[in-house]
Amino acid sequence: MQRVRATLQYDGTQYRGWQRQIDATTVQGACEAALERIVGPSDFDHEGRLSPRELRRAWNAQLPADVWVSRLESAAPRFHARHDATARTYRYHLALGRQAFSPFVRRYAWPMRRALDWEAMEAATREIVGRHDFRRFAKGAGDARTRAEDPGGCTVQGARWLRSREGRALELTADRFLRHMVRAIVGSIVAVGQGRIGPDAVRDALAPGGDRPRAGYAPPQGLFLWAVEYPEEERSA
Repeated sequence: MQRVRATLQYDGTQYRGWQRQIDATTVQGACEAALERIVGPSDFDHEGRLSPRELRRAWNAQLPADVWVSRLESAAPRFHARHDATARTYRYHLALGRQAFSPFVRRYAWPMRRALDWEAMEAATREIVGRHDFRRFAKGAGDARTRAEDPGGCTVQGARWLRSREGRALELTADRFLRHMVRAIVGSIVAVGQGRIGPDAVRDALAPGGDRPRAGYAPPQGLFLWAVEYPEEERSA
């Protein structure tokens, strides 16, 4: 049996998230249904009847148009895409200027109706770097690696605003993320930029005993999982 690792690109607009659900269409569900039509029920170990190149071609032929396998390669026997990851990077896009409400832009970015205080937003962004309890920036429990002794602990290794084609994008890299954590952070930082909450609200929420900022979640369409990092031995398997 050979374990195989896939790199996917997908437009999540028509799906209710990645993880398989009984009563909803998800990206994982679409991927597994297409794969089963080729190799039968599988946890992505297969008997090698098809080479990775042949399997990738066949899989893409079965997938819907908004999901694409960009790369397929052999992996270590015990490789696990989620548990073995050492860091993840997300980007969240804001659309600025007169083109912000174009139907070709707003599908993949959050359109801003008025100017933002970028100096205040940059200051708020710097507060989230480091090891913090992010439960006030999350909905429900974290992922399966959440530890009982540190349920909301995440280490944000990098947080920066980049210029993008649409306007700006917040790039966050961390060892793990809690549910809706990126959208909650962006919603709060934008609220700072709009003057709806004070510039110290993000820092105060991360302090012991702090309260969640009075800001909602950023809408889902601007969120992109940008990269996932693995140990060197997993990348070279």
